[in-house]
Amino acid sequence: MLKAVKVRLYPNSGQRQIIASQIGAVRYVYNRTLALRMNAYKRFGKKVGKFDLIKHITKLKSRDKTSWLKEADSQALQQSVANMDKAYQHFFKGGGYPKFKSRHHPRQSYQYPQRVKIEGNKVFLPKVGWVRCKGLRKEFVGKIKTVTVSYEAYQYHASILVDIEGQEVVIDHNSKAVGIDVGVSLVVADSNGKKVRPLDLVRELSKLRTRAQQLSRKKRNSNNRAKAKAKIARQNLHIANMRKDFLHKLSRQYSENQTVVVEDLKIKNMTKATKGTVERPAKNVSAKRGLNRSIPQQSWGMFFEFLEYKLKERGGGLVKVDPRYTSQTCNKCGHVSKDNRKMQAKFVCTACGHTANADVNAAKNILARGIHGNNAYHQTSQDDVA
Repeated sequence: MLKAVKVRLYPNSGQRQIIASQIGAVRYVYNRTLALRMNAYKRFGKKVGKFDLIKHITKLKSRDKTSWLKEADSQALQQSVANMDKAYQHFFKGGGYPKFKSRHHPRQSYQYPQRVKIEGNKVFLPKVGWVRCKGLRKEFVGKIKTVTVSYEAYQYHASILVDIEGQEVVIDHNSKAVGIDVGVSLVVADSNGKKVRPLDLVRELSKLRTRAQQLSRKKRNSNNRAKAKAKIARQNLHIANMRKDFLHKLSRQYSENQTVVVEDLKIKNMTKATKGTVERPAKNVSAKRGLNRSIPQQSWGMFFEFLEYKLKERGGGLVKVDPRYTSQTCNKCGHVSKDNRKMQAKFVCTACGHTANADVNAAKNILARGIHGNNAYHQTSQDDVA
C-alpha cells in the first residue's frame, strides 16, 4: 500500500538557489520534449516515444546553449519526461491535452524517483543535500518511492510517497454502511441524519480581499508590491490548508464505516458555463455563475479521494452510484417527481406526504442504490419501519 506525507522544508540560501535551478531545468526539459513530440506528429506524422525523448536530454546537455542542464539532477530530468508522457497517455484516455508549464505559475515543483533519504528531522535531496524539515511522523516508515519538492507561497514542501507493504494494517469489519449526499448549503448529509455545514471562511476570505485591495495600491516593480503579493500567496495557501484539514478530519470520521456510498458525480460537467444566444439567452445565468463558484470551493473530488484511501486502510470500500433522481425520489414510497422538492432544504412527497430534510432523504436513496440497486426504495422503507 502506498501512503504519502507532506512536510515543510527549511533550506538555507544556497539550497534555495539549487532548488530554483532544479525547478527551472525540469520545467525546460518538460516544455522542450513536449514541443518536440507535438512538432514531430504535426509535421511528419511521427510519434516520438518516451525513451527517445529521454535520450534527447543527453543531446541537450552536449549543446552550448543548454549545457547548464548538466548541473541538474539527471533522474529528476528523466522523471519530468515520464510525467509529460503520463499527461499524453491521460489525453488519449479522454483527458485534457498536455499544457506547457509556465514559470509564472503559483506552484512550481519537480520530482525525485529515488535516492532520497530521511534521518531524524532532515531529508537528503540529490544535488541539494540535507535539508531541515518539519512534519515527519516517527511511525511513518517504509520504502520511499518518489519525492516531489514544491515551492508555493514562498514556502518549500516535500511530498513523500512511501510503500508501507509489510506493515500491519488494522482491518475493521464492523458491517456499517452509510450513504452520503454532498451539496453546497451542506457539505455532507448522511443517511443517519447527520448534517455537516461548510467550513466558515468568512474571516479568512475577508482578509484575502483586504490584501488584494492593498496590492492594487502598490507601485509596480516596488518592494512593497512584492511584499503585498507574498501576503496574498500566504493567505491563499492558509485557506487551502484549512480546507484540506477540514476534509481530512471529516473523511476520517466516515472511514470508520465498512462501506460508504456516494454519487458518481461529474464535477467538471456541473461547473460548465451555461451558454445562450442573442435570440435565446441562457436561463438563470447569474444563479449558474454562483453555483460554478460554490461547487469547487466545497472540494467534493478531494473529499472522495481522501475518503477512498482512508477506507482502504481500514479494509472498507467506497461505492459510487448513479446520481440521477436521488434528490427527487421519496425514500418511503419510491415516488419520483421534481415537485417533491420545491424547496432547497425540505422534501415533501406529493404521493404519500412523507416529509424530511431533502439532503438526508437523498442520502438514504444513495445508500439504497449502493446496497440493493436502483429499484429498492420501497424495500428500504419497509426495513426502516420494521
